Formats: sequence, structure tokens, C-alpha cells
Amino acid sequence: MCAMNTELATLSSDEEQRLDAYWTLRCATLRNAWVQVRYHRRRQRFFDLVDKLTKALTVVLGASLMGRYVAEAIPIMATAITSIGLLSLIFGYGDRKQQHKELAEQAAMLVSAIEQVPAGELTPAKVAAWGADYARLDAKSPPALKTLSLICEREQAVADGHPNHGVMPGFFRRLLADFKS
Repeated sequence: MCAMNTELATLSSDEEQRLDAYWTLRCATLRNAWVQVRYHRRRQRFFDLVDKLTKALTVVLGASLMGRYVAEAIPIMATAITSIGLLSLIFGYGDRKQQHKELAEQAAMLVSAIEQVPAGELTPAKVAAWGADYARLDAKSPPALKTLSLICEREQAVADGHPNHGVMPGFFRRLLADFKS
């Protein structure tokens, strides 16, 4: 939740309006950064899971080739192992996991930078720098999956104390959120 410090009760009306404008921009950037943390952590977990499943299937299928009972199915098993390995190679699950890990860390660092500045020390330069940092983070990010973004935005709204903000996507959209936009 984005609540301003109470130490600012002695400000003039103009100063208060100026600070309110900065505070609003600060809160928007902070919210967006938290959504990015959630989004990239989810993508990181997804690609980690897919990477581990791919490796496990490759090992299990490879080990099954050692049994005599699959002698007639060796061409099919070899094709399956090759196909799974090819999927991992083409889609680069490990690389994507690492990319999302790094993006989540950068978003968390932005959250940290925003949170460490007290309300009374907000300046146009600081607010603009946070906006620029967020824009750079967004520029490095791969295209977002819309449904997953909506889920992360909803989770952040609930965490910020706004449980009625936005609608949670339906069950099947949530189920396919990591695969389809």
C-alpha cells in the first residue's frame, strides 16, 4: 500500500500539491515494478519447471533404452529423446529462466530504490529517474503474456489492499497463462 508519511502535515498548499503529484508518480512506478517482480518470478519458475521436466524425460527415456523389453521400440524412443532434447535446445528454457531471474532482480532493485526515499525527500529528478529505470527494465523484457500480466496485476492490487481491482481471468485462461497471451 502506498501511504504518505504523516510528518508532512506542515506543508503549504502548493508544496502539498507538488508532493502529491510526485507521490502519485512514485506509487505508480512502485506498483509497476512490483508487478514486474511477480511476472518475471512466475516466468522464471515456469521455465525452471519445463527445463527440469525436459531433462528428467530425457534421462528416463534414455535409461529405458537399456532394457530388453523395448528392443523393438528403440527407433521410437530414440526419436522421442531427440525431439525432447531438440525442444530444449530450440526454446532455451535455461536461458529464458536466467533472463527472467535477472529481470526480476532488476525490478526488485527498483522497488528497493523507491522504498528507501522518504516522502519528504521526493524530487522531480528522483521520480524521473525511477520512471527511466522502469522504462529500461521494460525495454529489456521480452513481450509480456497478457493473461499472466493480468494475474500479476491482480495479485499486486490485492497485496496493496485493493481486492476489487480488476477481474481475475477465468480458469482456463489462468491454466494456459504461461503458454498463450
